Amino acid sequence: MPLRDYIEKAKEVLDKNWTGEYTVPSVHLYPHQWNWDSGFIAIGYSRYNMERATRELLHLFEAQWKNGMLPQIVFNKNALGRYFPEPDFWQTDLSPNAPKNVLTSGITMPPIHGYAVLKMYENAREKDRLIPFLKFIYPKIIKLHEYLYLERNPDDNGLIYIRHPWESGMDNSPMWDPVLNRIDITKVKIPEFERKDNKIIDPEQRPKDIDYKRYIYLVDIFRKNRYDEKKIFEECPFIVIDPLFNSILCASNEALVQIADIIKEDYKKPEEWFLMTARAVRDNLFSSEKKIFFAYDYIQKELIEVETAAGFMPLFGGIASTQQALKLYEHLDSLSFCRLGEKNCFAIPNYDKKKKDFSPHNYWRGPVWININWMLYQGLLRYKFKQKAEHLEITIMELPMRFGFYEYFDSFTGKGYGTKDFSWTAALFIDLAYDMYEKSEKKWETRSFGKEIILNINGEHLPVEDVEEIKKDFFCLTGKIIEKYTRNGTVNYDAIRLSPEYKLLQNTISKFANKDILKFDSKEEEMAFWINLYNMMVIDAIIRLNIQGSVKEIEGFFTNIKYRINGKDYSLDDIREILRKFGDKRVPFALVKGTNSSPPLRLFTKKNIKSKLNSAARDFIRSPEVIILPEEKKILISELFRWNEHYFKDKDEIINFIKKYVKDDTKREFLDKEDDIEIRYLLYDWTLNG
Repeated sequence: MPLRDYIEKAKEVLDKNWTGEYTVPSVHLYPHQWNWDSGFIAIGYSRYNMERATRELLHLFEAQWKNGMLPQIVFNKNALGRYFPEPDFWQTDLSPNAPKNVLTSGITMPPIHGYAVLKMYENAREKDRLIPFLKFIYPKIIKLHEYLYLERNPDDNGLIYIRHPWESGMDNSPMWDPVLNRIDITKVKIPEFERKDNKIIDPEQRPKDIDYKRYIYLVDIFRKNRYDEKKIFEECPFIVIDPLFNSILCASNEALVQIADIIKEDYKKPEEWFLMTARAVRDNLFSSEKKIFFAYDYIQKELIEVETAAGFMPLFGGIASTQQALKLYEHLDSLSFCRLGEKNCFAIPNYDKKKKDFSPHNYWRGPVWININWMLYQGLLRYKFKQKAEHLEITIMELPMRFGFYEYFDSFTGKGYGTKDFSWTAALFIDLAYDMYEKSEKKWETRSFGKEIILNINGEHLPVEDVEEIKKDFFCLTGKIIEKYTRNGTVNYDAIRLSPEYKLLQNTISKFANKDILKFDSKEEEMAFWINLYNMMVIDAIIRLNIQGSVKEIEGFFTNIKYRINGKDYSLDDIREILRKFGDKRVPFALVKGTNSSPPLRLFTKKNIKSKLNSAARDFIRSPEVIILPEEKKILISELFRWNEHYFKDKDEIINFIKKYVKDDTKREFLDKEDDIEIRYLLYDWTLNG
């Protein structure tokens, strides 16, 4: 299978960076262990090597400070001299809280670890074997969170501050410019230092020297105050409430509640933390006007109104209210952060690309970062923005497949920047790729009824007075069900089951059973009718047969379940045959099979059928069901193409069809000019789309 090759490449990256005890971000640039990197890396390992996943976090927590702080970096004594700043600069031994015989930095990073541990448990094939690890690591993560709530929570309201840009993980984000620019480096003493990073990586892709001078000035404050949190708070010019840091903290608090339940611990404390921080972020950091969450400058007592991807992270943390989530989505899916269907733009860039100082290649000032997109993908799924989530999914999969497992990627061209062989890029790619495989390869317990099931017959035909009115009712009710109970490809089957529209639709479709009742006034109306009937029949069958996980639960779902129309019985496959006579290649992408690999539901009418078929095909081609890899001279496509060989008789027909709907110039040129394109098929996800 095509994804297997890339999974193996990702595993090779992690193997290269594995030291025997932990994984460095990249052997080419980062020779030590980084805090939140290890959380993401452990998630990837948990898909195929749980021993490494657990060792990754155990090694990190061996460096936990006595007060609970988990350091940003755990240094390898045998790899010193290749990175700056290292232990001789941090001087963390000045703190009574620093661990003995372990070299660390004196700051922390976003606390992803509770979330990562829960993901590890969810991914474990033998969950019972992971329980001892959960019991061991749980109190350590609780201690980390206690440190944040006791020492970084100045107003005792759940809003946790960071005291260095490096603690955000987004080092030179434009979000920090207003705060850092207040540090006049001509009036403060900056310790001497020599950078290593810009000697290895193009300086245009890294923070500027003036940024580093301010970073180092802040570190000097920490060590002068012997890492005493109260003294640092009083002197440090950088005290900021970061929406990303607090959102990740919320996600981990929520995970700790579930972990506590698994290991039979009291979950009251993490639950209270979650509710407190979520409420405080929701109430204090959201701009309804700008439709985004902002960081807060605690010293100036004002929001830092700079739009970055961090402002959408409350989706990941489960913080945003429904109304806030809708506004966030509106901003997220805009020209500022790559709109769905936008030409030559990979989502989500880390900074508003309409800003003058946006850079598609400079570190945290514009490029696409896989970990940010991965977290936003999880958040969009959480809030049921399925179509946008799939857009991010294809970004996370496509960029490493095309350009390599780089640290970050150009927002417009996709080119990889920073260091190559980057661990969390590989790990999170593995996570999504395994997710695809597990869903597609899942075996469902099947039920067989041993006979045909006619869904729209209740013992007798219902009388029909006005056929045209019945047709109008069908189109109207179909439209209302789609409008009210579906969103972005997700179907709320439970809500449909209880809805008045569904009851009326069942009654209406029953009337179509009468012999020779149904006639159409145009080809467009006939096509629209059969497409809508197919899609509503799938929904009706899922509800009536109480399907819970997949249509694969019913043996003969597409052949034995039928509607009686005009006195004849039609299965879903029979309806597909009726639609074949129209010869329209777009039709297969309008038929929804009740699966995650299906296109979103649409209402088709005789007036809109041309445009709706076009949008159905376009959206499918731009979804994760079609991955175009110009650099590999390869395209990976849904099995839907193979199942519809009567529409697509050869490779050229497939390529020409895909080419019509591709927005990216590089991909279109590749499809247009390359003669030897390899086509391989992706696994189909049969999981229920509800």
